[in-house]
Amino acid sequence: MHLRRNLPGILLALAAALPAAPAAAQTAGDLYTVTVPYTGNNDAAFREAMRDILVRVTGRPDAPELENLAPLVAQATRYVTSFRRAGGGLLTISFDGRAIENAVDSSGLASWGAERPLTLVYLALDRGGGRRALLQAGAAGEERERVERAAARHGLPLAWPGPGEDLVRSLQQAWSGDHAPLVDSARRYGAEGVLIGQAAQRPDGGFSVNWSFVASGLSASSAGELEAGPDLAAERYASLYASRGAGQRSEQVVTVMGIVTLEEYARAMQVLARLPPVRGVAVDEVTPDAVSFLVNVRGDPAALPEAIRRDGRLMGVDASRMIFSIRP
Repeated sequence: MHLRRNLPGILLALAAALPAAPAAAQTAGDLYTVTVPYTGNNDAAFREAMRDILVRVTGRPDAPELENLAPLVAQATRYVTSFRRAGGGLLTISFDGRAIENAVDSSGLASWGAERPLTLVYLALDRGGGRRALLQAGAAGEERERVERAAARHGLPLAWPGPGEDLVRSLQQAWSGDHAPLVDSARRYGAEGVLIGQAAQRPDGGFSVNWSFVASGLSASSAGELEAGPDLAAERYASLYASRGAGQRSEQVVTVMGIVTLEEYARAMQVLARLPPVRGVAVDEVTPDAVSFLVNVRGDPAALPEAIRRDGRLMGVDASRMIFSIRP
């Protein structure tokens, strides 16, 4: 239904009647949801999950013990929004991301945002007796599940070598220490970093792993269990991406041209509200051919135009002045 003549008045009435639209939580929601071992004690699981969340969003292993954040662990139940059994003795718990985000901002700690780099994993297993194998995409097994669970608790997405790769050669390179070709392969997978593990099985059935991590401007190594690899990658990424500026707030005006119907108005507001750095959207001004939105942004103000560009649902009319049009 076309409402060009009456649209300004209708939108202003809606803006007055409705609260400002909060940012959607699909990205932040992923950050504030974690799966932990479950032994039947909900409160203990909630506290363990909160510890993981605080490490995840600050990049600091000691975050749960810090004076300003320790109360969140002690009172973790207050911040739980939902939880469910995940099978295999696990519990998936979602927290109030806004409340935790505000607590981290108030603490003055650096904060690591929702966008996380993809990491390519080469994990070479030596089970003894000449039995060596490289874990690959689609393969099942406890070893891969443990690595992926550890990465998920840090909010790190992983990629594994696929069937199009020379897995025999990659296994040899991973085990020999000839890692340069494996690092070069990151581009094919769209990965920013590469995590390489040499895992030798112990008599008790576990694995001792030598991990190497390489990313742009970053390199590190450690030895430990299967979970030590994602721990290492997360720590190094956080040293690069966690920022005290992530907690700053700003308000910016975004004008969207060509809004004719209420459906287009709702779609434009939804597009803005779902952008990762956005924490709130309200109507600022309505004219016969455009709507200006007041957008609350967390972090670097430059993140908003970049997020709009990457999202692609708004087309630049004069991006330097934050003027866009909505795609048909």
